Amino acid sequence: MRISSLLVATIAVLASSCASLGDPFVLVFSVDDEYKSEAVTASGVDAYRESLVRDGDVSASPTVQRYFEVALRYDPANDEAARYLALVEDYRASKFSASLKTAEALLDKPKRSAAEEYRMLIAVRDAAAIYPGDDEARSLLKATEEPRKAFVVARLEEAEAMRAALAPDASDAARERVYIDAFRQVLKVRELVPRDVEGSRMYRELRSDITDIVEARLAGVDELIKSKKFTEARTVLALVDELDTSIGRTFSGDIQDSRYRLYLAWAASHEAKREWPQANARLREALAIQKGSEALAMQKRISAAIAAADKGASFEAGLKSLDARIREGDLIKAQRVLSSMSSAYTASSQRQQLDKRRKQMFDALGGIYASGVEAYRAERFKDAIALLEVVVAVDATYQEAADYLEKARDKQRLLDQY
Repeated sequence: MRISSLLVATIAVLASSCASLGDPFVLVFSVDDEYKSEAVTASGVDAYRESLVRDGDVSASPTVQRYFEVALRYDPANDEAARYLALVEDYRASKFSASLKTAEALLDKPKRSAAEEYRMLIAVRDAAAIYPGDDEARSLLKATEEPRKAFVVARLEEAEAMRAALAPDASDAARERVYIDAFRQVLKVRELVPRDVEGSRMYRELRSDITDIVEARLAGVDELIKSKKFTEARTVLALVDELDTSIGRTFSGDIQDSRYRLYLAWAASHEAKREWPQANARLREALAIQKGSEALAMQKRISAAIAAADKGASFEAGLKSLDARIREGDLIKAQRVLSSMSSAYTASSQRQQLDKRRKQMFDALGGIYASGVEAYRAERFKDAIALLEVVVAVDATYQEAADYLEKARDKQRLLDQY
């Protein structure tokens, strides 16, 4: 049974809140329980693959698990829902076990580095989030209460010391490094104690400082684009993207817009120089970000230019082949190439070049015709036929050649009878 994408999308929203809505399908339309179960399972599988497998977000486990529980409520015989429910539980159990193992091993160490302390506290946090009621997890939370407080204080003091040591006349690069390093310390605090008052205050201040840097950098990117310093602009955007990641991707939309403008301008620069492959490559990067009207219009122009360039390249190759046939005296093959090219290439300049070759071939026919007539009169009819066929193939209006060709064929047929 195939499920429509609209239904699956609707179910993804409704099933996630099924506990408060009762039967989510009642709000949409009436369908049988087997269909409901299959639809919820499809959404659950997507959530499992994205949240757990791809992102490794163990905190999403209860939400993902709820999809399959709902699916089994509608259809207890749904084997796929039962299998994925077991997979989610296995995932949670394995993550819980790994977190406990890490936390206990580090807790037993008499001395721990700051990095080890952080790993231990995160492992305890994860174990408690996976199974909040587990006695072992609760015991670990209590055992690490003081180390957690000490870690939070130490990280906030470290971040404050970084800012205090920053000279008033520090360069933008130095200021940026300090803000980012301090911000990373504060983020560790927020991961462990999201509601810490001092941590929240420093988070807001540092986030504001980094925001100012990002905005200034983006303005600088636009200036680089105007100056056609495209490689430099791309490098700066990569740095801005890294900065933005540290503040929760606040400017991801603005960065993508800048990146789109960069690749569009870069493509236009190559287009102006008739560098079609390079222009097309940059344009594809722009279109991967946004299918704007200006980019789509450029795509049509560049595609047409590439097609014309390819055709021109084919024309030159055809001319070389045609010239080679003429030089070799193989005028029948030369005529075939000429006929094919005449129908394919109609530009005035191309026709002129083809007419030039056609004249060369016609000029050669007089000598071939004379040789054919001479062979006929000497009763070498096979030689006469071969020569006169060339003349007629190249110039079908050459009536004298056609007449001699017909007579030579008649004579040869008579000879072939004896």
